[in-house]
Amino acid sequence: MWRLGFFLWRTWLYIKYGVPAGVVLWLIYLAQGWSLLFWIATAVIGCVGLGMVLAVGEFRHREFGDIGREHIR
Repeated sequence: MWRLGFFLWRTWLYIKYGVPAGVVLWLIYLAQGWSLLFWIATAVIGCVGLGMVLAVGEFRHREFGDIGREHIR
């Protein structure tokens, strides 16, 4: 149950922060096209997103260990 709850929480985090970030990028694109502002915002949002994915992945690894990599002896 804990793994399912963690999966849902992780999915909720990605949706909670990913959708608004995508909307911001879309609005900047509509307003200015492929401008320097768009690429700077894309880089910043991409770095923040990558940091979030790495942090949540590290948290998953601490909680569950190597999922799918267990060896049966």
